[in-house]
Amino acid sequence: MAILPAHHAPRAADYLAKGYWISGPAPDPLALAAQRSPEKTALIDRDGALNYAALDRLVDQFALALLTRGLGPGDRIAIQLPNVRAFAIAQQAALRIGAAYVPLLPQLRDADVEYALTASKARALVVPGIFKGFDHAAMAQRMPVEHVFVVGDSFEMALAEDNSAQAARLAALAVDPDALRVVLFTSGTESKPKGVLHSYNTQYFGLKRHVTYFGLGPDDVVMCVSPVGHGTGAVNGIEFAIHLGATVVLMESWNAASGLDVMRQHGATMMWGATTFYADLVRAAEGAPPLEHFRYAFTAGAPVPQQLPALVSERLGATLIAAYGQSEGQNITITRADDPIEKLLGSDGRFHDGIDWKLVDANRQPLPRDAEGEIAYRGPNVCLGYLDPAHTARAFDEDGYIYSGDLGRVDANGYLRITGRAKDIIIRGGENISPAEVEGLLFDHPMIDKISVIGFPDERLGERACAVILPAGSEKPEVADLVRHMAGKNVAKFKYPEAVLLVDEMPMTASGKIRKEVLRPLVLEACGS
Repeated sequence: MAILPAHHAPRAADYLAKGYWISGPAPDPLALAAQRSPEKTALIDRDGALNYAALDRLVDQFALALLTRGLGPGDRIAIQLPNVRAFAIAQQAALRIGAAYVPLLPQLRDADVEYALTASKARALVVPGIFKGFDHAAMAQRMPVEHVFVVGDSFEMALAEDNSAQAARLAALAVDPDALRVVLFTSGTESKPKGVLHSYNTQYFGLKRHVTYFGLGPDDVVMCVSPVGHGTGAVNGIEFAIHLGATVVLMESWNAASGLDVMRQHGATMMWGATTFYADLVRAAEGAPPLEHFRYAFTAGAPVPQQLPALVSERLGATLIAAYGQSEGQNITITRADDPIEKLLGSDGRFHDGIDWKLVDANRQPLPRDAEGEIAYRGPNVCLGYLDPAHTARAFDEDGYIYSGDLGRVDANGYLRITGRAKDIIIRGGENISPAEVEGLLFDHPMIDKISVIGFPDERLGERACAVILPAGSEKPEVADLVRHMAGKNVAKFKYPEAVLLVDEMPMTASGKIRKEVLRPLVLEACGS
């Protein structure tokens, strides 16, 4: 039986009593779905459709191959694949044998992959052969790992093996719901990625609540455009669809126009993604009829631009559901479809039952709920900790709260509004500027495709704001254009950007976040004194 970390142990009995967690063996959602509806389509990717019975058989075959190679409960299996069925097979096989899977982005190269494998102590690695011109199979041979499976080669060979001698052992395995099941590496936009540890209990707390809140089920079609090498695609895409017994549509490479076509073709009903994906979709959908079946556009991970929910409704026919979560604490808050319109448009939702929260200042002292402060929380959704115990010790306090690094306010009705990252705040002449707020105010400027607001040093004021802009067309926005746009929204003048840096390409993470750490030195060089 897994030993719970100190930040969970005092409240574990309460989580069990209230049904937030389970005590028996963790269920196998794929096996259950295959028993209920074997002929139902489980996933669709570039190679066509695969039903639940077929997916379940392939997962069994790969699970047996893993056991034959000496892998089993407690091991870690890294998967570096694009959005293809092989990821789902490897992921579910790892879980079936009681191992943890470690999703890795296909864009990562030698140094980053070696770091992740070493930090997670992965014993196996699943990779494509060649993807987007890069030889992953050759790189895998240079990695410190015992077993390599190459899709299109040794992966399929493993699926074809006769490993029936391990069948009885596989059937007898029972997975502890408190044991490690996934290692999620943080985006690493500001520092070296941290490995976040989750169990069945910590991960499924929030997923199960989505079913209740939104009436989701096996008739849904989950569009998965977020990379499966990241938690959004791996968990809210593949794992959530399998939990529902629904269909997941895997899009290998992001293109908004193609994405719309795929969503229409397969009748997508819901999707999880960063606001960047929805901004791209609403631009591509301009002038076209709304999607017929699309109901819910879930988003988390970044503040929602003020105009985006209305555009998603008008052009995509869906309700934008804003949520707040992190790799460390997935599904912390969420809006509901029946929330008042002002809350749907202007908040990140209410905290899930069972999650305690507080707002604190820079010294971790409590603040009133309507003050802007760092969000600290604890609850059944919180991770087991980090791969590095030192990171765990720094992140949690003696009462079990984890400190998010995110800033927000909570209104009288309990609705949270994320205002930015604590370390992103620009202090201009003693006044705090939230880059996320300014970015949201400029989101609908016709000359802007993508924007990131970055602070730069100023001898008199301390800092000033620079808007890094990827133009939407041939017109080049200047400071005066931004000032006119913001002046029409009755915004305090100290929030106006005072410099503009135009870029030909905006550096992005695969999960749709702008890489501010790449932009900071560019801004410093262009604007800094």
